[in-house]
Amino acid sequence: MTGPDGATLVPGFTIPSQVVDAGCVVSYDAPGGCLGAVRISAASIPPVTIPESVLPASGSQPAKTFAAVSVAGASAPEAYTPQACQVEDDGELPAVTRKGAVRKGIARNGAARPGGSQSSVRVETVRIPPVRLPDVDVDPGRLESRKLEGRSDVDVLTGEGTVSYVAPGNVLFDTDKSEIRRDAEAALRDIAAQIRAKSPNARLRVEGHTDDRGDETYGLRLSERRARSVADWLVKSAGFPADRITTKGFGEAAPAVPNTSAANRQKNRRVVITVLGS
Repeated sequence: MTGPDGATLVPGFTIPSQVVDAGCVVSYDAPGGCLGAVRISAASIPPVTIPESVLPASGSQPAKTFAAVSVAGASAPEAYTPQACQVEDDGELPAVTRKGAVRKGIARNGAARPGGSQSSVRVETVRIPPVRLPDVDVDPGRLESRKLEGRSDVDVLTGEGTVSYVAPGNVLFDTDKSEIRRDAEAALRDIAAQIRAKSPNARLRVEGHTDDRGDETYGLRLSERRARSVADWLVKSAGFPADRITTKGFGEAAPAVPNTSAANRQKNRRVVITVLGS
């Protein structure tokens, strides 16, 4: 602010532009038959200050100070809900549920540094608007479980835009082998027919799983080979495009049930074909 003679009466100032970190929602990938973890990252609104200004004395008028005004920032911690997977109970595979997550909204108040006048000079009011980030909510997730029509040895889990077909390893492979048994092809044909009927242009992910017996690295490699064998069968025998199928071996890292008995370990030796969408 300058006077009639061009002299500076009140130095100017700049309130810098500010970035409000609103965070984001991260959905983590998960094995077939599981609902992935969800993280709502932390959020923050920075504090802000309107600096002090001083209007110098003029004639009989003393100097006038316009005091600085500060507004505190605000922050919200992250919210997280973990992955949830199928857990067999008394021979049944119940629905899989994952809790929702909520990050509460935050706000920073607005502020005003009142202006005033002295003689013929007026200092205007300086205002900063309020800032608010709303609540962020992620709904609970749920996978419904059923048996593949006409088969008691293949489970189907549906929900959150995916369908997973779970085929026990003993149905598909001999012990420690990755070559598909000839009598296992009927199960794969039924799965393939269901996928073609409902999602003919789908992308597929084929996962291999083992139990916790033996060397961990060996189990991982076996699960990878088994996933690849099923993927190859889907391409060569069922006509699915190879560029729409991915594979992954989990080894013993994602058991369906605790590895506490021979029966449970058998259930953990499985292949999961997940339909990811068109």
